[in-house]
Amino acid sequence: MAFESLTRSERKEIHEGALRLLEEVGLLLPASSPLAARLRSAGLRIGDDSRILLPRSAVEAALERAPRVVRLGARDARRTVVLDGRRTFVATDGCGTSTLDLDSGERRRSVLGDVAASARLSDALDGIDVYWMMISAQDVPAGERVAREYLTAIMNTTKHVQMIDMARREEAETLIAMAREMKDTGLFEDAPVSTLISVVSPLRLDPGGTEAALAFAAAGLPVVACSMPLSSVTAPATAPGMVLLAHAEIIGFTTIIQTLHPGAPVIYTSFPTFANAKTGAANYADPRSPWVAGAATQMGRSLNLPCFTNPHVTSLILGTDLVCGGGLLETSTLLSYEQLVIDNETISGMFRAAAPQPLNPDTLALDVIREVGPGGHYLAQRHTARHIREFSLPRFDETAPVTGPGSSPGDEANPRERARREARRILESHR
Repeated sequence: MAFESLTRSERKEIHEGALRLLEEVGLLLPASSPLAARLRSAGLRIGDDSRILLPRSAVEAALERAPRVVRLGARDARRTVVLDGRRTFVATDGCGTSTLDLDSGERRRSVLGDVAASARLSDALDGIDVYWMMISAQDVPAGERVAREYLTAIMNTTKHVQMIDMARREEAETLIAMAREMKDTGLFEDAPVSTLISVVSPLRLDPGGTEAALAFAAAGLPVVACSMPLSSVTAPATAPGMVLLAHAEIIGFTTIIQTLHPGAPVIYTSFPTFANAKTGAANYADPRSPWVAGAATQMGRSLNLPCFTNPHVTSLILGTDLVCGGGLLETSTLLSYEQLVIDNETISGMFRAAAPQPLNPDTLALDVIREVGPGGHYLAQRHTARHIREFSLPRFDETAPVTGPGSSPGDEANPRERARREARRILESHR
């Protein structure tokens, strides 16, 4: 299946624009950050206004050092995620602050129990490969939160756990110590944890988050170098401009990591999003979103880096390494257990939509068409009996039939209730 968001010349133009931005405008680092001295010692130029100005030569050298293959370890080694460009893996969505209670249906603050339950539910869903920390445990003191969230998640899933936006180096060092212990005891063969750290659009580094990322890089743990620009708010109001800004932020961040810790595993992560023109909130339904996801995938792959972006058929066709697979509502702030079940089915359908269809004598079915002839039907054909097994039968949309034990009147029109029952069943049975 042939599709491109960007031609080769357009990819080159975006990359050249990003290089000019980093060399002429740079990335802002607060003057109070102790990181500035380390970067100067490494040969990077920091202006009087605290901007890190990255020359083309530094960026290109850094990108050459970054490994193409990144391994995300899992407690069950069979579930290790290898980002090598050969297939696309799926992560949950990440970092909500509230939960839609599975029993009452009411919105409430998220607690550590939700980390455990969402990790266990994700563990049972075949379409999910990585548990990206879905919510923040609001019942845990801030100083303990990251460590306890990670420990709770890893106790409830055999898949890889990815943290998001740590704010302090000390938090990273705690996770590094935990990861080292788990590897030393043989619980993991590959990296037990990775972390997503975002550049603050436009073109600003978070000093605490950057220090956390550098601690992970020094320990050889994967850093998910992320940009999340919002068009017309923290990025230009055009799709190409937003992609260019994200690209500049990611390769600038990667340059800093590779300059201080050559060869550290980095994942190119681009989540450009359009704003709602009336409210300024993120608008994931903008019809240009699939084009942007495809463009982000192409820019990451053009650098020979593993890439992570939004889940669209376009990004799957173009071969992104990792997509986030949902489970959160209200612009990724509200955990919904039933939505995770629904999204698991939806993204499975997206993979089927993006997959090339084999063309051979059996799939062309010329002999079958000849045998049925004009005005016939295909229901009695053995060819139909074989291939109809490949048809998708949705369970959680309005067209799904509801029959059998446990069904009740009105279920046919209530896919969310069916998904809620499935989530409850999994949480009661899966360990």
